[in-house]
Amino acid sequence: MSLNLRFNITVFIGKLIFFSLNLLGKQGTALPGKVALKLYPSILKEMGKKCRKILIISGTNGKTTTNNLINHILNGKYDNIVSNLKGANMIQGVVTSFIVNNKNSYDWGVFEVDEGSIPTVTKYINKPDYIILTNFFKDQLDRFGELENTIKIVHEGIKNLDSTLILNGDDPSSLKFNDLSNKKVYYGLNKNKFSKSADTVVETIFCSECGNKLNYEFTSYGNLGKYYCNKCGFKRPNLDYLVESIDIKDSSYEFIIKTKNWENEAIYFKYLGIYNIYNSISAIAFTCENELNLSSIKERIESFDYKLGRMETIKFPDKTIVLVLSKNPVGLSEVLKTFSYDESEKSLMFILNDTPADGKDVSWIWDADIEQINKMKNIANFYCSGIRAEDVALRIKYTGFDRNKIKTYPSKNENDIKTSLNDILNQNIEKVFIVGTFTAIPIAKNILMKKLSE
Repeated sequence: MSLNLRFNITVFIGKLIFFSLNLLGKQGTALPGKVALKLYPSILKEMGKKCRKILIISGTNGKTTTNNLINHILNGKYDNIVSNLKGANMIQGVVTSFIVNNKNSYDWGVFEVDEGSIPTVTKYINKPDYIILTNFFKDQLDRFGELENTIKIVHEGIKNLDSTLILNGDDPSSLKFNDLSNKKVYYGLNKNKFSKSADTVVETIFCSECGNKLNYEFTSYGNLGKYYCNKCGFKRPNLDYLVESIDIKDSSYEFIIKTKNWENEAIYFKYLGIYNIYNSISAIAFTCENELNLSSIKERIESFDYKLGRMETIKFPDKTIVLVLSKNPVGLSEVLKTFSYDESEKSLMFILNDTPADGKDVSWIWDADIEQINKMKNIANFYCSGIRAEDVALRIKYTGFDRNKIKTYPSKNENDIKTSLNDILNQNIEKVFIVGTFTAIPIAKNILMKKLSE
């Protein structure tokens, strides 16, 4: 059998699997690629050659939002883009994106890639033009181990590439890539009204040059901020793309940016959370480096509408539901902080699962700043759901939160969350925030959308 015929048969089988899964109500974002890789192990290498340019996005938080935002901006100029927009970010998910959108050529291939999958993906897509690294936090310790190991995996996966690196200069981990000769572009945030004092750093960070404890002038969230080393002079690099100030107007962010081409330009972004400002400025850095029209970038960011459980809103006749993915302590802490901006009467739900996709180790919830719920205004109830609902309930109790407001719904499996969702829908309250791990949010959204259509 010729390689060309084998390739075409593999793509056909992958498409058949995808459409079959869709008929069964499943997304099919990974299985078609998994089967394709069995039939044609080098299929990603062949597909990657079809892209005129390629961007890879990796890091702990913000991959999927940044991927979708960049796609939205690029779609203002380019017609043919292939991307794994639904968050399936291992090699099988990247392959599936090609299978579903199979064309002879693409203007751009834009791929979110799991940190642990970087070496595997870059083995086949070995000439990406750009790589965005969003940040590095402790995440899924049962998969990656300690943070240093995650950074090492990514470093090893990109060290032989000629890609331009677009790095979060506010993350001290970004300087772990200083030894690479690649062109580097840095983005970050200036001190603003949402900045925190230096003593709020989640965990101690040590200088990668001399091992001394780093100091901070301020932090934005987690360990991101303006840092420096008193011993050797190691410090945050000069930023090429900088957010000068941030404000909230009409439930949206207004942030002022400074770049080599923009000076004090105001942009509005309707999804709250400082992490979304980082997602936005990384997208701006990438698209500006590719000389996209500045007014078009601004318009596309301001018109961005996200539908994948990252601050996604579902409106029922009597209430508004907000869905948020969270899977590590820094992310959860920032999500809860974002909820505090809403002073209306509300209930919160945390759906915690421990499937392999979520991570079996759920001890990370003890590292999150959940205590801040005691400072939030007008919380009616806190619902604990999912396979590890009782772990959530215990964590909430240890914050000192009113036990009479804690409702616990242990699940037999990741799909067993209908009762908790029905109860929260029946509650006489206008606003509900639902936080969930990787498997929880898509299932919750599917149940809620079915209820909405009834």
